[in-house]
Amino acid sequence: MVEWDFGEHPISNEEIQEVENTLQVKFPKDYLEYVKSYSGATPTPETFDFEGRKGIAFGYLHSFHEDSESYIINVSNRYRDGRMPDKVIPIADDVFGNEICFDFRKNHSNPPLVFWDHEIAFENPEGALSHICNSFTELVDKLYEE
Repeated sequence: MVEWDFGEHPISNEEIQEVENTLQVKFPKDYLEYVKSYSGATPTPETFDFEGRKGIAFGYLHSFHEDSESYIINVSNRYRDGRMPDKVIPIADDVFGNEICFDFRKNHSNPPLVFWDHEIAFENPEGALSHICNSFTELVDKLYEE
């Protein structure tokens, strides 16, 4: 069972709508169910694996609260300098400055989750992305204690 710590106060449907309108996406329902209660929180356990990479640490869910340091819109805008493709939206970080993102480029209603490697992104924005899984619930189900 995953526990979420250090979350902010619950978010409203208006805050969700504001973020979705600004980012021009519609987030999957399963992700929104977590974010409504756990905006800004970190999970325990927090480790997951994907595509041959082991021991990735899930940091914090980005916040839907405008006054938060990790406000999802500000985080997304931070990478719009060519490092991260459009319609790839960071929703959480790891502990090393990388991002866990929804990739809305091919599937607007059910976007897969991808890992964005900040060290590769300057040289090869497309190569910085690696598939993690197909839903937020699937990612939560992958979490384990290291």
